[in-house]
Amino acid sequence: MDSALELFQERGFDAVTIEEITQKAGVAKGSFYTYFSTKSDIIVDEFWRIDAYYKEYAGRNLRRYRTAREKLIAFTRAQMRYVRDVVGNANLKILYANQTIQPGTEKVIVNRKRYWHTLVRDTIAAGQESGEFRTDMDAERLAVLFNRSARAVFLDWCITDASYDLVKEGVAFMGDWIVAALQNEPRE
Repeated sequence: MDSALELFQERGFDAVTIEEITQKAGVAKGSFYTYFSTKSDIIVDEFWRIDAYYKEYAGRNLRRYRTAREKLIAFTRAQMRYVRDVVGNANLKILYANQTIQPGTEKVIVNRKRYWHTLVRDTIAAGQESGEFRTDMDAERLAVLFNRSARAVFLDWCITDASYDLVKEGVAFMGDWIVAALQNEPRE
């Protein structure tokens, strides 16, 4: 998988063959098919690997934050750092392009069974229970909107060729606009 992602970053997804991936990895071509049925499966697998990081991060770090707002902002910061520093702009472009061109509507990028979605939904639900977050929409719907907004930040970063600090701008946008929209504001 790492060999494939390096090659995708260097030459683009479509220009890389499975044979080139296995050569770079130092394994037989048949070994590829033990783990993946298509080249696109590597992209899908990368999303699950990202989620594994999110789960590990949340388990180690989020309990030290008191409020749901603080947890969402801390998670967003970790998420933006991971994408910037580990995934990188070139690979994120490949991930997004792949998910865009794949047929069908069942895409891992929007899969609500991903840990990313579950963590955000559960954090929002906890914020609703404590009175911190609005309750005019259920936590599931708010999580969909929150995650859609985060994907917008990632996509914009791709489109602009990483022309800004993803962590700084991503946290500002998600905190100042999206988390702010979750707040349970007193009505006049």
